[in-house]
Amino acid sequence: MLSSNALTDVISVKKYLQIDPSDTSLDEQLESLINACSTAIENYCRQSFGQKEYTDEYDGTGTNSLLLANTNISSIIEVSIDGEIVDPSEYKLRKSGILVRLKDVWPIGILNVLVTYSAGFDQVPADLELACKHLVNFYYKTDISDYSTTFESGVIVRPEAWPVQVKALLAPYRRTLM
Repeated sequence: MLSSNALTDVISVKKYLQIDPSDTSLDEQLESLINACSTAIENYCRQSFGQKEYTDEYDGTGTNSLLLANTNISSIIEVSIDGEIVDPSEYKLRKSGILVRLKDVWPIGILNVLVTYSAGFDQVPADLELACKHLVNFYYKTDISDYSTTFESGVIVRPEAWPVQVKALLAPYRRTLM
């Protein structure tokens, strides 16, 4: 079963891999790869892509800028500092996902700023879906031991081993850390 954060579907991947759509013998493996690749892409980009409502806690920075966890934000529902609601006229949102306090700063504190907002894509952008299909193809056709490290908890695949085309497609979505 595909996870809610899946960036593509089995039919699209079969078409991309040139697998007969009526051959269901690989469906479970492809679903597993799609789910793993979708999560890996979200982790690499440092954001989620599905359209939903988020409530996130942030440390006050002592500056007027606060980097929200996701981009493609459609609305800010509520902002509070230490439990007190901040008037919407006191902040603006940049396209980059930075919430700017207009006449003040976000007071320094640990998890003292709570932001509820709607973000994500209603439909996965074509380039993001292509990156996922390309990454599924990479893992489907590659001996994973060449690009991974095995630890007690399991296998970790190094993103630096990903095809350059995948990283190029994901570059516009990758968040930088502040």
